[in-house]
Order: sequence, then C-alpha cells, then structure tokens
Amino acid sequence: MKQRYHTIIRPESNGWFVGWVEEVPGTLTGGKSLDECRQNLRDALQLMVETHRDEARLGMAPNCILEELEIDVADEPARYAASYA
Repeated sequence: MKQRYHTIIRPESNGWFVGWVEEVPGTLTGGKSLDECRQNLRDALQLMVETHRDEARLGMAPNCILEELEIDVADEPARYAASYA
C-alpha cells in the first residue's frame, strides 16, 4: 500500500539540508545533499509509521475492527503558500 506525505526541506547556510514530514510530528532529519536529505526522510518516515503502527496494535483485542481510512487533503493550503514564496 502506498501512502503520500508532504515534506518541507530547508537549505542551511552550512550547505546541509534539514527536512521534516508535515503529517508526522517528530519525523525530522538532515543530509549533506538534497538527495541524501530526501532519502533520510523516507527512512525516518518508514520507521515512524512502522513503530506507531506496532505500538497502536499492542493492545488490540480480537474483537477490534481494523480497517483503512481515506481522506481528501489539499496539496498546498493557501494560508501557507504565500508566506513561503
């Protein structure tokens, strides 16, 4: 199953890049290059999603209902787009 997340990557004055995932607080990483930062974000997000899923299922009783939930979210909220342009 594929899921889509949104990242913000900020170039630093020292040449590094710092990035985080908007939808998953705590998913923050960096890299010496933009490509390295992107790969590190993928790795960090994968770990966060798997860890949170495992933790959430620890107390799951046999009568719990496990299902998927899908929502529609705008690609770029208008209230933020202008402030970062």
